[in-house]
Amino acid sequence: MFKKISIFVLVFILISAVFLTHGLAKEGPFVIGLSNFSLGNSWRVQMIEEAKYYANQHKDLVKELIVTEAEGDISKQISDIEDLIVKNVDAILITAASPKALVPVVEKAMAAGIVVVDYDNLVYTDNVTAHIIVDQKEFGRVQGEWLVKAMGEKGEIIAFNGMKGTAISAERFEGAKNVFDQYPDIKIAQVVYADWDYAKAKRAMENLLAAYPKLEGVWSQGGAMSEAVIEAYLEKGLKPPPVTGEDGNGFLKIWAELRAGKYPDFDSIATSMPTWCSAKAMEVALTALAGKPFEKETVIPIPTITSDTLDQYVKPDLPDSFWCNSQLPEDIVKEMFER
Repeated sequence: MFKKISIFVLVFILISAVFLTHGLAKEGPFVIGLSNFSLGNSWRVQMIEEAKYYANQHKDLVKELIVTEAEGDISKQISDIEDLIVKNVDAILITAASPKALVPVVEKAMAAGIVVVDYDNLVYTDNVTAHIIVDQKEFGRVQGEWLVKAMGEKGEIIAFNGMKGTAISAERFEGAKNVFDQYPDIKIAQVVYADWDYAKAKRAMENLLAAYPKLEGVWSQGGAMSEAVIEAYLEKGLKPPPVTGEDGNGFLKIWAELRAGKYPDFDSIATSMPTWCSAKAMEVALTALAGKPFEKETVIPIPTITSDTLDQYVKPDLPDSFWCNSQLPEDIVKEMFER
């Protein structure tokens, strides 16, 4: 009898650990706050559009979506979230400027009975309703392993990181560096923080080419940095070495153009951080508000684009700033770029 009860309790605990409910069900429609730490690149702009589109598709559940933008300022993001708490929103979606600095204000929101779901850049606390996770270490690891093989397991590389201090940038680099550290003949010549920005990466690569004209590879987290790195080489009449990237359309287009033109043997890999992770965060928040079961941690798979699948993702008729792993319909995309 004791064994049977123990097994039942164990199963119940395991199920409860995965599927949670958030108190009593509330009546919608709901007011949702979205605290964004920055609109500093096109990925973040498109990510907000994905959230708006999802809200518009669920007007029976979403009365209002309030989007705040902290301009990369941690103090402003804390203030933004405090304002959302004062407004008594039903849920707050957070992409965090700092994984640690936002912990107290997140706990304040939770104490006020607000559903809190973080995504993209997470807050390092379990005291949230739910986390929407893309395994950033895996993101970096996949890129790193491809680059090591493309280089024949030896040579110097430059590492291009995103925004210093953010969880995503740190975890992607950690994943890649864990791979590089296994190969004594792979040397990281320099680590650059270019904020996933085209102009910053372009200037950095132009300067680095003078000091390191014979690099065997470039590890780039993505954003617009990978495209900038390749163009820095091409403008000097040089063939780019293997360069890792992300699913930004500009990078995918230049990769396809090189393979179809001057450098048919140029190869790369592109991992993807889906812009629709904001929509997934809203979906989980609405599920929690309805009192229905949801997962504490939702892991979004990372699609990997290779030369074999490049044609399925690249959009030659869309601007470079489009992110190709998107759930936005064509008319919304067109309207977004017209604005």
